[in-house]
Amino acid sequence: MPHGQAAAAARQWGTAVKKRGREKKEGLNEVDVFVGQRLRELRMLAGLSQSDVASALGLTFQQLQKYERGFNRVSASRLYKLAQFFRVPVSVFFEGLEQQRTAQAEAGEGAAGGEESETTLRSREALMLARYFQNIRDPQIRGAIRELAERMAEAGEALGGQQPDMGELMRTAGRRGRAAREQPGGRA
Repeated sequence: MPHGQAAAAARQWGTAVKKRGREKKEGLNEVDVFVGQRLRELRMLAGLSQSDVASALGLTFQQLQKYERGFNRVSASRLYKLAQFFRVPVSVFFEGLEQQRTAQAEAGEGAAGGEESETTLRSREALMLARYFQNIRDPQIRGAIRELAERMAEAGEALGGQQPDMGELMRTAGRRGRAAREQPGGRA
C-alpha cells in the first residue's frame, strides 16, 4: 500500500503513521493533554519545578514537560507513581474530563481550540492564587479576600461580564468588614 493510502487509512482509524522509523501522529490525544494539564496543575499547586518532580521520579525534566503538554502518554505505572508522589488518588488526573468533552462537543470543534489559551491562562492564575491563599495564616485576611472574590464574581455576572467598579466594591467590603467587627460576637 503506498504511503498516501496508509496515511488516509490511519486517519480514518485514528492510528499513527510509521514514517522513517518513528511514529508521527496527526494530532495530540485529548485525554493525554488533559492528564498532562492536571499533572501541571498538581505540580504548580505543590510549588515544585519540573526538575524537582522529574528528579524525584527518575525522569528528565524534558520527559515531564512532554507529559504535561500531552506529547507523550503517561503509562499506568507512571501515573500511579505520580499519584503517590503528590499524595492524591489516581482519579484526580481524570476529574473534569467528561465535563470538558461535553463542553467541547456542545461548542463545536472550532470554538474549543480558540478558548484553550484563555482557559490555560485562567487555570494558571487560579493555581497561583490558590497557592498564595494557602500561605495566608490570618483568618480575617483570608475571609476578606474570599469576600472580595465573591463580590467581584457576583458583580461581573450581574454586569454581564463587564468589569465592575473596583473602588466601589472595596468601599462596600470595607464597610461590611468594619460592621462585622463592631458587632457583639463579631471578629475582633
